[in-house]
Amino acid sequence: MQPVVDAAQLARADAVAIADHGLDALVEKAGFALAVGARRTLGRTAGVRVVVWCGPGINGADGRVAARVLRRFGAAVRVVDLDATALPEADLVIDAGFGTGVRRPVVPPRLRGTPIVIAADLPSGVDPATGAVHGQALAATATVTFGALKPGLCFGEGSRLAGAISVVPLGLTYPDAKVFRVGIEDLDGALHQSPLRHKWTTAVGVLGGSTGMLGAPGLVARAALRSGAGMARVLAPTDTLPGAPEAVVVNRSSLDARAVLAALERCTALVVGPGLGKSPEVSALVRTVLLLAPHPVVLDADGLGAFSDVADLASVLQRRPSGAVTVLTPHDGEYRALMGALPSADRLAAARALATASGATVLLKGPTTAIVPSDDGPSYLVTDAPASLATAGTGDVLAGLLGALLGRTDLDWTTAHRAGVAAAWHGAAGRLGYEVGCLSSDVADLIAEVASRRSVDHGG
Repeated sequence: MQPVVDAAQLARADAVAIADHGLDALVEKAGFALAVGARRTLGRTAGVRVVVWCGPGINGADGRVAARVLRRFGAAVRVVDLDATALPEADLVIDAGFGTGVRRPVVPPRLRGTPIVIAADLPSGVDPATGAVHGQALAATATVTFGALKPGLCFGEGSRLAGAISVVPLGLTYPDAKVFRVGIEDLDGALHQSPLRHKWTTAVGVLGGSTGMLGAPGLVARAALRSGAGMARVLAPTDTLPGAPEAVVVNRSSLDARAVLAALERCTALVVGPGLGKSPEVSALVRTVLLLAPHPVVLDADGLGAFSDVADLASVLQRRPSGAVTVLTPHDGEYRALMGALPSADRLAAARALATASGATVLLKGPTTAIVPSDDGPSYLVTDAPASLATAGTGDVLAGLLGALLGRTDLDWTTAHRAGVAAAWHGAAGRLGYEVGCLSSDVADLIAEVASRRSVDHGG
């Protein structure tokens, strides 16, 4: 996992490095790394025309060092100051105008032609905390960021404008990091399971489905089974379930809440809500399950809609059995229904607000998914989900995958850690699917393909 650090953490790490080695040494390292990143992106430097747009601060100093190094590599380099309105024609432009200290709207110079653009630390004008743009910004082909990732490279316009991101540690450390980017490599710790396991070792119970919405619990069950669950037990208003013939289906039409709980008793985790519908009866059922079930619960879709607002939700969650964890998985519309407003530009802060108000771990879906616990533990970001996942049913797939990881009693991961790995695994499955026309059922099946490839690659 890669740390994602805020301005205060950056400042503390920089202060330690400067005290130990001096500012000039740190700037030399950063500038050299920037030059190497430029050469790697270009593939060559001899005779290449490079323009370095430099600001007045440390970011500009990094750019000037990079210019000197690139000249040594054989490039024809021109350094242009901040007030330039247009840049000379070039093969490559290094944006070293403003870094994390941007405080005012930025108007970058006009480019001539279509040069490759390399950003130093982050594209000038991008807010390091939110990814919002102050004024305008140059779209980078690649960004060489120093020390660690910044939230602004993970969210909003910043994630789009940064291009391919490479992190250069520069010897800096962040012992106080509390946010981490999760990648598919972090799945590896969950690939090995005991040979003594049986079908009930990880069993996911699904409470969902209503007239016209039976596909949703089917996708949850299919994804849970593809994620390694030995059993998927689905309580839906039907005797058969499309899309998941391996699931055990219990028709809940004639069951009261306590009978529903009895049918789910042997499960190790529950997914509550997909396709469940909205009615006073549904709301009462969801509340009873949460109040009485000791299982970890993924509260998704209509399970979230069973509550009028976050205060209503919190009043139930705080009375759950001791040690019973809950993960909320809202998209922006569901977040607004609970919190009264859409998530702010600072999506980490938005997820944290819901986690604090509800007392649950929150997985806030989006192009970058933010996972925040209700306590002071680490938070996680997943940044590489493809646009093809923006299709009906993929949220159900994620809920089933997360249910399977929550039900793993052999993992010593926190709830938020499990949610982060689930989101990264989900994104990796999406990347293996069709770029256009990828179906949620495709993603559910590709979950197993992702895990199988990781296992083979790492000798599992």
